Formats: sequence, C-alpha cells, structure tokens
Amino acid sequence: MHEWKSLTRPTWAELGVGITCFQFVLVLVALAVGGLASGEPVWQGVIGSYGGGVAGLVGFAVAYLMRRREWSAYGITSSGLHWFAIAAALAVFGYVISLIFLYGLAELSGSSGNDPQAILHAAARGGVLPFVLSFAGGAMLTPLGEELLFRGVIANALNRYGAWAGVGLSSLIFGIAHGVGVILPIAIFMGLMCGILLRMSGSVWPCVVLHAIYNGLHSVGSALSG
Repeated sequence: MHEWKSLTRPTWAELGVGITCFQFVLVLVALAVGGLASGEPVWQGVIGSYGGGVAGLVGFAVAYLMRRREWSAYGITSSGLHWFAIAAALAVFGYVISLIFLYGLAELSGSSGNDPQAILHAAARGGVLPFVLSFAGGAMLTPLGEELLFRGVIANALNRYGAWAGVGLSSLIFGIAHGVGVILPIAIFMGLMCGILLRMSGSVWPCVVLHAIYNGLHSVGSALSG
C-alpha cells in the first residue's frame, strides 16, 4: 500500500477548477462535433473521441498551474512493472464485466436502447482512417488526459479523507462527468478500479494503462462487430 500522509496533495480548489475546465472543454468539443461534421456520424465520432483527452489535459494543466506542486503529488511517478501487469488484467476484467452488463441490460429491456456512444462506434466502424484516428483519441489521448485529471488531481485531492473519498467519491465524480444513463455505472466501475490501483501503487501510470487497454478493447470490439 502506498503511503499517502507525506504527500502535499491537490486541494478542493484545484479539484473544482479542474472539473469545471473539463466540462467547459467538453461543451466546446460538442459544438465542434455539431458544427464541423453535421450529419456525418463517423467524423462526429472521430472528433468526439478526442473530447475527454483534451478536456482532461486542459483541466489538469489549469489545476497544476494554480499551485505548481511536485509531480509526485499528482501520482506522476515511476511504478513497478507488476502494477502494469495488474492494470492490464483489470482492463480485461472490466471489459468483460461491461459487456455482460450491456448485453444483460439489452436482454432485460428487449432492445439495445439509445446508445450514448453511438458516434464513437460509428467512427470505429467507419473504415481504416476513422478507426485509427478515433483509436488514437479514445484509447491513447483520453486515458492520459482523464487519468491525469480524475486520478492525478481529483482522487489525490480526496485521498486525504481516506479510501471512501479517494476511491468512492472520485469514482462517482468520474461517472457523472461521463453522463447520466447506461454509461454511468460502467464509468463508476472503471473509476473504482483506477482509484484502487492509484491508492495501491501511488502512481497514475498504471491507471493510464488500465484505461487505455479498456478503451482499446472496446474500440477494437466495436470495429469487429460492425
């Protein structure tokens, strides 16, 4: 277990500014999706796949510039290889659980319902170039940006209150930031896994790997099912 008491963690102010900037940038991305690729779901998905990553990086950068703490305060520190192996295993586990949840929900409701990530699936199935571009955004940039903000700033800020806040509350914030609907419990579950991994390893990088593999599996799975 990582020792948290010696860290000068981010504060509520940095948490608030970071999440506010995140949501603001997402609004701008949504406007760009509608304005630049109106009526083109494939390219809407490509643009949208960069939303979380760009928003997360902006939120993290603004939070960092408020105080310019040591990188270790955000979990930006080296980690043992075994944590990356654990992250990869958790990513596969999370992917399987998410599929079971989605398919189970579809069976119970009798239909697939409204898919909140339909344009992202459209991008993954839209051909080689859209797939590559959306994969870079969704499985590479998004995990980096979102983990730096939601685990590096938000979870670290809340870890001062213990695991219930550092893992539980930060996961709830992560879930709500992804929207209320079918995606909410899945995002919360992902947040729980990443939050626990951060507390155990003390590093944000295994969380980035977990998030990247999880998103990558969904992207590839979506492309193969199209």
